[in-house]
Amino acid sequence: MKRRRPLDRRKLPSIIKIGIFEYRLLHWNPLEADAEGCKGMCNIFEFWIKVREDLPDSGFAETLEHEINHACWEAAKLKSRAAEETVINRLTPVMIMARRDNPQIYAWIDQAIAQKE
Repeated sequence: MKRRRPLDRRKLPSIIKIGIFEYRLLHWNPLEADAEGCKGMCNIFEFWIKVREDLPDSGFAETLEHEINHACWEAAKLKSRAAEETVINRLTPVMIMARRDNPQIYAWIDQAIAQKE
């Protein structure tokens, strides 16, 4: 099976708009990520999202989406014990706005998850 060439992550915008906030997208050094014990991080106080840079495209895309969802959770002002319908009602418009406001990010994610690795 022929392996696809990785997508160019340098084409990803460095700013991700979530609600009224702008998060910086940071490509995370694997050694620093190992020290934290995770593949990605979202800081809701300093407004950055880090994704481990050595992940394959599909893993990078999934982790990026995961961290964007954390930012959406914060933008929706959800609590950890919120009821399911409350979560869905509050997250849906914020996630739709995130897709609308970041077409290049989501186009890249869609392309990354569409390819087989």
